[in-house]
Amino acid sequence: MLKLYQAQPLTGFKYLHGRKEDRAIHIGPLNAPVTMEEGEKVVIECRANDFNKADVLGWEWSYEVNELAKARAKENGVELRLVQLPSVNEIKSSLVGFDLQLLKVPDQVVKKELAKYIKFPEVAYLEIDTKTNGNEVMLKITDFQIPPTGELAEISSKVKDSRELIDYWAIDWDYKGDTFHNQWQSFRMKKNPKVDYEAKHKYDEVGEYQIMVKVVDVFGNDTNKVLKVEVK
Repeated sequence: MLKLYQAQPLTGFKYLHGRKEDRAIHIGPLNAPVTMEEGEKVVIECRANDFNKADVLGWEWSYEVNELAKARAKENGVELRLVQLPSVNEIKSSLVGFDLQLLKVPDQVVKKELAKYIKFPEVAYLEIDTKTNGNEVMLKITDFQIPPTGELAEISSKVKDSRELIDYWAIDWDYKGDTFHNQWQSFRMKKNPKVDYEAKHKYDEVGEYQIMVKVVDVFGNDTNKVLKVEVK
C-alpha cells in the first residue's frame, strides 16, 4: 500500500509506517476499522517526531472517526487527512494485462500506469443517526459531505442537499469484521435521483451488533463506516 500510495517506508516507529514528502503515513488494519484511539496515537507519535502533517489510510472507519479526529489532531498541531484505501479486488483489476503479482509491482509501473486507475480519495463526512426500539434498529443518514474537488465544484450549484451526492448505500446489519454482506441497499434511479435516507432492521436475538455502512458517492468513491448497537 505504501508503494501504491507512492510513499517511502519508515522503520523504528510504532504507528508511522511511511512518509510522503512532508506527511507521515499510517495504514489501518485490513480486517478492522480505524478507531479514534488509533488516530490519536498517530498524532502523538507525529508530535514526538516533528511531523505536523499525517495521512491515515484505512479500509473501514469507526463511526466517530472523521471531523472529530481531524479537530483533535489540529488542537495538537497536526494536520490530519483521512484517506480511503481501494479494495484488494480493485487493485487486482488494475493489474490485469501487466502479468504482475500484487505484492511485486515495480515502482515504474505504479507511477506510469497504476496511478491513473487507483484512487485514494479523502474520506467523506458521513453522519448517521441511530435509534433502537426494542429489537428494531433504524439508521438515518443526516449529513454527507465530500471533500472539495474539481469534480465537485462543477456540479455543486445543482446540489440542494449534500446527501444527493450519494449514488448508492448498503448495510451489513451483522458485520463480523471480515466479509461485507449486503443485506439492504438503496440506489439512485432515473425516475428518482435520490436514495432512501432511512433504513430499518429487526433482530431475532438480543445482544450487541456491529453494523457496517458502505456509501458510494456519485464519483464512485467509497466511504465505509462501522457502528455498534445494542439490542435489548
